[in-house]
Amino acid sequence: MMRKLNFYQALAIGLGNIIGAGIFVMAGSSISAAGPGAILAFLITALYAVSVGLNSAELSSIFTDVEGGVYSFTLKSLGETSGFLVGWFRVIAYSIGGGATALGFSGYLVQVGLIPPPLYYPVAALLILTLLTIDYLGLRLAAEVESGLVVLSVMGLTVFIVSSFVLAGIRPNNFIPLLPHGVYGLLTASNIAFFAYSGFNTVATLTPSTENGEKVIPKAIVASLILSALLYMAVVTAMVNAVMWTSFGENSAPLDLVLGSLHSPKYLVDFVTLTALSATISVTLSTIIAGERTLRQLSGDFRLPFSGHPLMLVGSVMLLSLFLGNVEAIALASNFGIVFSYMLTGVEVMRVRRRGLRGKFRSPAYPWLQVASTVLSAIFLISLGGTSLAIGAVTLLVGLVIYEILREERR
Repeated sequence: MMRKLNFYQALAIGLGNIIGAGIFVMAGSSISAAGPGAILAFLITALYAVSVGLNSAELSSIFTDVEGGVYSFTLKSLGETSGFLVGWFRVIAYSIGGGATALGFSGYLVQVGLIPPPLYYPVAALLILTLLTIDYLGLRLAAEVESGLVVLSVMGLTVFIVSSFVLAGIRPNNFIPLLPHGVYGLLTASNIAFFAYSGFNTVATLTPSTENGEKVIPKAIVASLILSALLYMAVVTAMVNAVMWTSFGENSAPLDLVLGSLHSPKYLVDFVTLTALSATISVTLSTIIAGERTLRQLSGDFRLPFSGHPLMLVGSVMLLSLFLGNVEAIALASNFGIVFSYMLTGVEVMRVRRRGLRGKFRSPAYPWLQVASTVLSAIFLISLGGTSLAIGAVTLLVGLVIYEILREERR
């Protein structure tokens, strides 16, 4: 029998899906959108993520025998229809998201000249196959790999923060004006920053596989969010302090831009590059872990008509997504599904409390925190834009059709 995970291994998987390519790519875009106010954007988004995380923490301490995370929480508290739709969205998000982060890995290698452009897709596919193998060999091995990658990522970002302040000194004029594009710029940056946090609920799928999971998983969810929020805000502060906010634009490697502007030693630039690569690997691996477990739970609950290991199906979709003509457009459906599933967590907590269910952890400030998380989720959902909402609505309708077909077959 597999030994169960401990707190630090669960925390590593959670951090592995938060501290990923997002901070290495999206920090520059958020600064471009909001100026120095991007620091506030990451704080606002962190507070939103914590509100959802506290909901998930309470639900994970109540529903301890399921590994579908937010999907299972929805199924158990709101019923089959809502549950299936959230599960449908989550499996899509994990599968497409894993392919996108694998492409981010190979794209970064191309950008820094470590591989030629023709290897862009083959290297991404090789990464997915390697990580699928690691997960197949056991969750504990995957958790140990995640722990090593997360340590490297945190070390790299810490080195970046310290070295940029040492090389640049303190430049207070870089923080004026705080919000050059006003509140609209702040909201835009918050929307961008959200996707640097969006993977935090991965750890909620680990309750049955964690020792004393009903107590450990809530702590791991909250701890992963607090640690990543502090690290993110420190990184963005260091970036703004080192380089004027107008310099970032749409640069896809903003940390390299900062180090280059400061004439940093080559070994420092190389180490941050290695950190970016390790972060991308850790996100891809944790996405595979969560995708497999969610699909396995969904398949068992609804008796999905497919044969084979759930890991193989998730991996196949990831590999196929590498060759889709417009991965970004399809990723919009993933973004819609993620926010949609988070919006329901506050309602779910209120539902289970009315039913008298109680776990080892109870979120504070009930019911105001739950109302706030639901309202903020709705705001984020609307701010995704018309294209994302349209693709999300179509995906929702397709999910409803599939659910009705499955329900008729079960009858």
